[in-house]
Amino acid sequence: MKKIIALGVFCLFIYTAVVAQFDETILPKTTMYSSSLFSKPQEIILPVFSLAEAEQLDKNDAKNGHLALFSRNINTNITLHNSGVWNDLPDGSRVWRVKITSANALALVPLFDRFYLPQGATLHVYMPGKQEVLGAFTHDNSTEVRAFCSGIIHGETCIVEYNEPSEVKGKGIISINQIGHAYRWITPLTRSANSSTAAGACEVNVVCSEAANWADQVRSAARILVVSASGNGFCSGALINNVRADCTPYFLSAQHCSEGTTANQYTQWVFYFNYQAATCNGTTGPTNKIVNGCTKIADSNDNGGDTGPDFLLLRFNSNVPVSYNAYFSGWNHLTTPSPSGVSIHHPDGDIKKISTYTTPLTTTSWGGSVNNTHWDVKWAATANGHGVTEPGSSGSPLFNNHQQIIGTLTGGDSYCATPNNKDQYGRVFYDWTSMGTAANRQLKIWLDPDNTAADSIGGANAPCGTVVQNDAGVLSITAPTENICNVATTVSDTPKIVIRNFGANTITTIIINYTIDGNVFQYHFTGTLLSGNTTTITLPAIVLGIGSHTFIFETTLPNNQTDGNTANDIQTTSIQIFPPSASVILNLHTDDYGSETHWEITNANTQIVAEGGTYTDVNGGQAIVETACLATGCYTFTIYDSYGDGISSGTVGSFTLSGNGTTYATLTSPNFGTQEAHNFCVIATSIEESKTLKVNVIPNPSNGVFSLRFDEAQEKSVRVFDALGRIVFEKKTSEQNFSIDLSAASKGVYILETQSSLGKAEQKLILK
Repeated sequence: MKKIIALGVFCLFIYTAVVAQFDETILPKTTMYSSSLFSKPQEIILPVFSLAEAEQLDKNDAKNGHLALFSRNINTNITLHNSGVWNDLPDGSRVWRVKITSANALALVPLFDRFYLPQGATLHVYMPGKQEVLGAFTHDNSTEVRAFCSGIIHGETCIVEYNEPSEVKGKGIISINQIGHAYRWITPLTRSANSSTAAGACEVNVVCSEAANWADQVRSAARILVVSASGNGFCSGALINNVRADCTPYFLSAQHCSEGTTANQYTQWVFYFNYQAATCNGTTGPTNKIVNGCTKIADSNDNGGDTGPDFLLLRFNSNVPVSYNAYFSGWNHLTTPSPSGVSIHHPDGDIKKISTYTTPLTTTSWGGSVNNTHWDVKWAATANGHGVTEPGSSGSPLFNNHQQIIGTLTGGDSYCATPNNKDQYGRVFYDWTSMGTAANRQLKIWLDPDNTAADSIGGANAPCGTVVQNDAGVLSITAPTENICNVATTVSDTPKIVIRNFGANTITTIIINYTIDGNVFQYHFTGTLLSGNTTTITLPAIVLGIGSHTFIFETTLPNNQTDGNTANDIQTTSIQIFPPSASVILNLHTDDYGSETHWEITNANTQIVAEGGTYTDVNGGQAIVETACLATGCYTFTIYDSYGDGISSGTVGSFTLSGNGTTYATLTSPNFGTQEAHNFCVIATSIEESKTLKVNVIPNPSNGVFSLRFDEAQEKSVRVFDALGRIVFEKKTSEQNFSIDLSAASKGVYILETQSSLGKAEQKLILK
C-alpha cells in the first residue's frame, strides 16, 4: 500500500511539470506561405458509413446500459510513409498533408495510435476552408503511450497537416488508425438564432441567473470526449480539490463512462473547458480550451453502479493551462442530505448547463443489490427553464448547498418531457472507502493523502501555491430565500448570511455592505473566524412591502486589509411578497394510486411556478391540500398521471383549484389519460389603473353591454379575459368611445386589459 502511494506522489510530480494543449498562435504553414508551394493533398475517402447499422448499435447499447455514443470508428491505415503528399518549404522545413472524407459525417474525430512530434514540429487538423482549425499541436503533446486524439473537427472532410523542421527530419511519427464518424448530437460550427441545439429546450445555460452563485463551480466542470474501442461518446465531470490544495489535476466522473476504454485510449480522451455560451439564450461556445489525455487513478469497478457508486477518478497527463481560469471544486463525504444545490453538465455534449434542486436529497440504489449507494435528485423549475440531465451529462458533479461535490451522475429518468422524474448520483460518501482498501478503489487515498480525516474541504483556484492571507467571502444566503404569501400590507424580514474565512489568517473584523432594493446598509462583524471556518450573520430586520425585492451582500476589508480574492465576496437573491389575493389553493383527492399523480402550474412563458406530487398509494385515496402564491397574471394548471388512466383507479379522484373567492378549475373527467390542463387568471383584489392611460367604463356592473370612454385617441389594444384566462373579446382601435357586448357570456367577474403607448390599465368587469 505504501509503495503505491509513494509512486502516485512521484507521478504527480512528473505530470504537473507539463502543460500541454494546442497553441493557437502557431499557424499552419499553408496559411503562412503561398499556395503555389503546395501540391493538392491526397484525398482518402473512407468506406460508406451505415447509419442504419449505427442506430441498431445504439439500440443495443441502450438495452445493455452502455454509454451512448455520438460517433462510430472507421478503421484506417494512414501514416507519413503510405499516405499524403510532402512539400519542401523555403525555410528548410517540409509539410505533409492528407485529406480525409467520410461522406455525410457531421464531424470527424481523428484517432492516432502512434503519435510523436519532435522538438519544433507542429501538427494541425482543419476544415478545408480553415473555418475551424485545431492546433498547433507540438512536442508537448507527445506521450510515452504514443496514442493521441486531436478532438472533434466539424464537417465530413478534414485535412491533417504536419510540419517538420529540417533538423528533425524523419523523426516524426504519425499514424491514424481510426476516424470517428459523428452522426448525431453534433451541432453546426455556427448556428443561426433559429437553429436547434443538441440539448433539450428546457436546459439552462450556465450564464443565466441560476448560476450566479455557482461561478467557481462552473469553472471546474468540463465536457469529456470519451474514446473507446467501438466509438466515441460524451460525458461530463469536474476538477476536484485535494487537502493539499496543490492543483493536482484530478478529475471526477462516472465509471460507466470508461466502459470499453483501454489504458492507451485514456491518452486519447479530450477535455473541453469553458465550452459555454456567452449569453443566457446563447447556443454556441468556444471549443478551443482543451486538455489532451489522462490516466485512470481509481474507479468503483461496479459495472456502472450495479454494486456501488459508479465513480471514476482521473488525473490529467498535463496541467490545466492558467489561461483557462479553472477551479478545483471542494467535496464533502458526509451522509447529511443536502436541502438544495445544483449539477453542472454537458447534456448531449452541448454547451454547459446547470440544473437546480430545491427538494432535500434522499438515498437510493442504482443497481438494486446494494442500498444507499446513490442520491435521489428531483430537479426544480427556475427562472429560465427546468434543467434536467440527458445522455452526455453522465459523470457530472452534484453540489450541495455549501458548493461542494457530493455525487456524480449515473443516470435517471429526467428529460425535458418528464422534468419531475428523478436522477441518481453516486455518493462521494460511498466513493470514499466503501469499495475496498486498494488505492484504485477509493477516493480517500488520493484526495486526503495526508490522512487528515477531513470530512469536507472547499475549492481552490489555479494556479495553486499562492496563499491568500486575508480573504473573506459570502458563502450563502440563508434568509430570505422564499417568497412570502398572504401579506396584507408589509412584513418584517430578517436577512441572514453565512460568511467564510477563505484565507490563511484568522479574521477578527469584516465590513459587510448590503443593498436592499437599492438602499445601502453596512454591518461590522467582530469576533474570531479561523481559517476555513464559517459563521452565520443575522442582520437587522427590515420592513418589506408587497412586490419584488432584491438583496445584495458583500464582504470587504477583512482584518481592515484589502481582500486578497474578491471573486467570492458577493451573493445576491430576490424574493417576492404576494397579497392575499395571490393565494391559490388546490384541494385534490387522489385515486388509490397517488404515486402516479403530480401537477404543475405554469405561467405565460411556460415556466413552472408551482408543483406538487407524487403522493402515496392509499386504498380509498387521500385528501391533499396544496397552496401556492401567484402574482397577478394568467396561468395553466396541469394534472398528470404517469400510468395513463387519470385518477380513476379504485377510488375516483377529484380536484378543485380556487383562490380569492373564485373557482379557477375543477376536474373535467377522472379518466383523463396522461394529463388534463386548465387555463386561469389571478386577478388582484383591487387593480390600479395606469396613471397615464385612462378608461372609464359605464355601467359597471352591467347586464351585458359596457361602454368604454378613453381620454386619448391613441392606437390601443383592448382585451377581456374570463376567470379561466380565456380571451372573450379582443379589439385594436383608435376610437375614444365604443361598447363591449358580453350579454351572451356567463355571469361573473371578467378582467378588462387596455394597452397603448401611454401604458397599460387593468380593471374588473362585473357581468350581472
